[in-house]
Amino acid sequence: MATSLLTTVENRSSVDAWAEAVHRPVQSVLQKRPELRTTLDGTWLGHPLHAALTDFPVGAWATGVVLDIAGLGRPRKKGLHDAAFTAHAFGLAAAGVAALAGLADWSYLDGKPRRVGFVHAALNTVAAGLFGISLLLRKNGRRGAGIAASTTGFAVVMGSAWLGGVMSYHYGIGVSHRAFEQGGPSGFMPVLRNDELAEGQLRRVVAEGAPILLARANGRVHAIGDTCTHLGCSLSRGRLDGERVVCACHGSQFRLRDGRVMVGPATDSEPHYETRVRDGQIEVRRSGLDGAS
Repeated sequence: MATSLLTTVENRSSVDAWAEAVHRPVQSVLQKRPELRTTLDGTWLGHPLHAALTDFPVGAWATGVVLDIAGLGRPRKKGLHDAAFTAHAFGLAAAGVAALAGLADWSYLDGKPRRVGFVHAALNTVAAGLFGISLLLRKNGRRGAGIAASTTGFAVVMGSAWLGGVMSYHYGIGVSHRAFEQGGPSGFMPVLRNDELAEGQLRRVVAEGAPILLARANGRVHAIGDTCTHLGCSLSRGRLDGERVVCACHGSQFRLRDGRVMVGPATDSEPHYETRVRDGQIEVRRSGLDGAS
């Protein structure tokens, strides 16, 4: 049943028009404000921000539901009722912040992942509306109706959370796309003739199963992982910007001297490789730096 539901969402092309109406302005804002993009992506955290923030609303709402259940048939337990109200209110506020980070992640997607992400966001919006209605009902003394609204909202959140899991585990959104690659050679290995890498040029090579980016900048040969950790694009298709390589797909920037991610949407750094030139060949070996500074 779950698989057929996912297939339905993936193939629902009618979602595209609605998704594009949201996608275009979101992408426009993030492109104009790269510092906002980097913050929402979680580059500074070294971890996708949305994934970290979603625990707050889900946890708060789950707490509120438990408190509501504990308070059933106990009208005099005002402390329980007030605590449930506070938990649901906190969850609603936290959901707004998590949604901003989620929109940033979603803005880079297209095709089936964009459709699934849009439905995920739509369900979250419905759930947030139900929790907001619940708070208003409770404020007006209609606690029973408020509990019904928040419980329904929590059920919607669980469905949305399942789609969020699909985004991560089925499509690999928010997962480092170099996580399962080989580490590369532990000893120096020739990978390219030295005269085949010009100043300012980017080249992709493979050493012991590891895709590696070679770049010559300011006369020095650098080597870092070639697979962008964001969504898996080859960095060799990008361009040099001083001592950084800029991914052609979504603009992530990595420092050549150690692989460290400097500008998002990527949140994970690239592995770094030591280089040397011997007998006219560029040789590389795995380094222990891996983007640390």
